[in-house]
Amino acid sequence: MTTKEIDSILEEGHSLKEIAQAYSEIANLKIKRIRQAVERNRLFFDEILKVYGMVKSLALKKKVLVAKPKKRLCILLTSNYRFYGNINSSLTNYFIGSTRELKDIDRMVLGKGGIDYFKAVKLLPSFSEIMLKDDMPTSEELANLVNLSEDYNQVLVFHSRFKSLLTQSATSTDITATSYYLNEYTKAFDPKNAPPSNFIFEPELPKILKFFDNQILTLLLEQTFLESELSRTSSRFISMDSAETEANKFIKEYLKIKAYAKRGLENNAILENFASIMATRKDAYV
Repeated sequence: MTTKEIDSILEEGHSLKEIAQAYSEIANLKIKRIRQAVERNRLFFDEILKVYGMVKSLALKKKVLVAKPKKRLCILLTSNYRFYGNINSSLTNYFIGSTRELKDIDRMVLGKGGIDYFKAVKLLPSFSEIMLKDDMPTSEELANLVNLSEDYNQVLVFHSRFKSLLTQSATSTDITATSYYLNEYTKAFDPKNAPPSNFIFEPELPKILKFFDNQILTLLLEQTFLESELSRTSSRFISMDSAETEANKFIKEYLKIKAYAKRGLENNAILENFASIMATRKDAYV
């Protein structure tokens, strides 16, 4: 390998390092901007889910809750972009494993990463695909997703969740609070439990339920997108930091190779000079 070829490879290594640094800095700024808001909102949305479930359990008890025509919708949130490490693949595997045994379900895949994957591997019998303009939906796109979800008794959103800067996990969120309200309903009619509390609704229960099915569902769905965005951004930060470390190793290795090549050229030059001197002396003696 010539020094010119080595210089070309080193230039590519420095370019990759600069790209990794740029992505890492952008991800770091983004994490600082959204992490606090997401973590602060978690408790609020957990409480909202519980209230939603309680309202549904009371509506079921009072026979106000009407069953919807479709049973369950499973939504997978993936990214339109790359450089997120293995977070999309881990989430996709979790989605496949969690929905494989479920019956009477419809599957919906959001994002180019998930859509391209399932088109290539043919693991799902059927799924609907939605390509958003960006990873975070616009107000119109979010409203359309809620409208598509309105006919289902249960909507499970599969997304990544931020635990720490180094740890992300694949999880699912029941944004319709179906599992919670069925649990509450069962407990309310269990003779071992105390009788359920009495509530006064203003406005009446059907209107409150309709509000939850629309406005609160929108907020809960938006929160899953925020969770995904924070988790993916953290994964990108770690991936780019690792890529920068690998780029430094790559550059260091080829700098050694260049030094050896340069030393070899210098040694060859010395040997050539020495051979030329010896040839000159030999001619002189002759």
